[in-house]
Amino acid sequence: MTQYNLPTSENDQLASIEQLLEHFEHLESQFKTVRESLTRSHRLTTLGTLSSIVAHELNNILTPVMSYSELALQRPDDLELTKKALGKAVAGCQRAAKISQCILEFSHTSDQTHIANLSETVKDTLACLARDPAKDGIKLILNLPDVQVQMSPLNLQQVLMNLILNARKVLRKSGGELEISGRTNGRHLHLEIRDTGPGIPPEIQETLFDAFVTQNADPNDINNESRGTGLGLCICRDLVHQVGGEIDFQTDAGQGTTFFLTLPILENLYETT
Repeated sequence: MTQYNLPTSENDQLASIEQLLEHFEHLESQFKTVRESLTRSHRLTTLGTLSSIVAHELNNILTPVMSYSELALQRPDDLELTKKALGKAVAGCQRAAKISQCILEFSHTSDQTHIANLSETVKDTLACLARDPAKDGIKLILNLPDVQVQMSPLNLQQVLMNLILNARKVLRKSGGELEISGRTNGRHLHLEIRDTGPGIPPEIQETLFDAFVTQNADPNDINNESRGTGLGLCICRDLVHQVGGEIDFQTDAGQGTTFFLTLPILENLYETT
């Protein structure tokens, strides 16, 4: 059996306390490093999910560009057709460039800004998806206040991306509504992400924010969009708690799910409602 010698003098006791505090600080530093690594890892996993969506949408962008370009080359004297082909090419390139820019920004490991414009961050998050939700039978409803959130834009985008992708997974089969709405109350933003999907299974509701909790993957999902890591909501909760916010949910079988986020907003810019 290991024997521990208890400090007998006041100096020895102080030295032991200092060593213990140093040990705790070291553990806290290690925990922070692991937490940041998991967040980055999950962001890369999300990029993998987005890649299949983006690849499909880029193909939809390039197909008409190629078709009109080939037709214009076959009929070089048709100036009207050439003009139309160039217009399609410019519009397609602009759309593809915007998608690429959003993906590159989302892939950053960190940002130096700790204030996020809510409307712009939501818009950038939806742009990363590339695909118009209406193409999957999803009606998107946005009702957002013009407010600055005291949170890194990249972290807020990661939280929103996870919740939106989860809603997209359950709505793709039957369609429905995805609503993102918010209101200010004092120094806080109350944000809701609501879907009209089938709801969250009762057996995972109590542990939903725990690590490695997943729903059964869809065997017909060839793009692996439904195969999550089980870290998404756990990391969302961690990112929200880091800024002193809260996250919770309400779900009803066959009626849908709503996630509730409470986040601090920039002082002197808040509105009381």
